[in-house]
Amino acid sequence: MKNLRREQLKRVHWWNAMFQKRVLVVDDDAAVRQLFMTLLRRNGYEVDQAHDGREGLSLVRSSDYSAIILDLMMPITSGFELLDILQAEKPDALRHVIVTSGASRTELGKLDASRVFALIRKPFDIHELLRKVSECSSETISVS
Repeated sequence: MKNLRREQLKRVHWWNAMFQKRVLVVDDDAAVRQLFMTLLRRNGYEVDQAHDGREGLSLVRSSDYSAIILDLMMPITSGFELLDILQAEKPDALRHVIVTSGASRTELGKLDASRVFALIRKPFDIHELLRKVSECSSETISVS
């Protein structure tokens, strides 16, 4: 089982090396951001970070991302607020959002999960996170 996971991760890393994928991590917890950034970079992703929704919005407005990992409960501009702004300003970006949250079921009930690519509850399995980022990133490839 462990070797299978290693093989899957090797394939993810190869795919990302061939088609450099950019991921944005938006989370107010510095330790969580650092964990995500380290994990994603080790798997071949280019990673930007934002410490709140306002900074995340600024980055999304100026760049396109293969995946956006978004915490919901943040100060200044929450993940909920960022999702609403993206819906109005850049709705195509929503299909690249992976929500990660340790919020209560009541809080999560406020989220329209059909607007985002995936929802991963904290604490999360890193293999699930990498799989979701890979799946989300794969959808962005288009042949022009």
